[in-house]
Amino acid sequence: MGIYKPSLIIGLILIFSIDFFRAYRAKILIGPGKIRMVDLFLVSLVRNGFNMVLPARTGELSYIYVLKRKFKFPVEIGISTLMVALVFDLVIVFSMIVISIVIVGVNRYAVSSTSVILIAAALLISSLLVLFYLSKFVGLFIKIFDRILSKYRVSKSKVIQNIYKKLVETNKNIELIKKRGIYWKVYLISAPSRILKYAAYYFLIHAVLKPMGFGFNDLSYWVIILATAAAEISAVLPTHSLAGLGTYQGAFALAFVILGFSKKISIIVGFSYHIINLIFTVAWCLIAVIILSMPFYKVKENSMGQFEKI
Repeated sequence: MGIYKPSLIIGLILIFSIDFFRAYRAKILIGPGKIRMVDLFLVSLVRNGFNMVLPARTGELSYIYVLKRKFKFPVEIGISTLMVALVFDLVIVFSMIVISIVIVGVNRYAVSSTSVILIAAALLISSLLVLFYLSKFVGLFIKIFDRILSKYRVSKSKVIQNIYKKLVETNKNIELIKKRGIYWKVYLISAPSRILKYAAYYFLIHAVLKPMGFGFNDLSYWVIILATAAAEISAVLPTHSLAGLGTYQGAFALAFVILGFSKKISIIVGFSYHIINLIFTVAWCLIAVIILSMPFYKVKENSMGQFEKI
């Protein structure tokens, strides 16, 4: 099966460009002057690669690990900025899903538009509540955690004490992020990142479908959002396999069939575009890991407790 190269190249360029937005968002969340864009860009490449390979989004932890190991940032900085960024992603994803369903409509298929919109709208509202009351939710979790420790008398353990301390510090950082009044900046940088991501998927899928006789007029951007969003949601579940092989493609194929494509085409497209994305993302992850591991790529702490690259 052939690949339509112009769409393939555009899709890969868009995938690569998304990391500039993600790096800039992380820089906003961490704070100005504490880390360079080039550093966060490499961290983003590493994070993407591990997310593609590891199940249930556990690859997100690589972001915390690299910030701690390479750039000496406290764990709570990595956790708090990651949590806020992920909630923003959820808000935007559910917003786009609602818009897509309204535009595309799925009543003519096996699913009711109204029921899906209600579910997506409920998830969107929940995400917004979590975003604006994140510190309170984390604070509630800390209180429950503290009571459990006291009840079972394990709070004296050094490991448990360290975990509790990190949770408290993480929550303090979440509160500080909100007080800095940067949510609007984070939203403005998160929205185009997510839009470009689905645009990248659109071109990759078009690259696969073009040799089968499908043109741009046969492929809706909003349909791609619904199909790929379903696949990405499956990647969060514990059932998600290594590198998403089988589970990711299966979720995409099922959504694509519901949206009107044949089973054969849905399976081919789901497998092909995911493999292309997987190889491209993991390759850049390996390059970023090599660069960060090089002896010349070091960081040092200045007199103000910030970090800058030599």
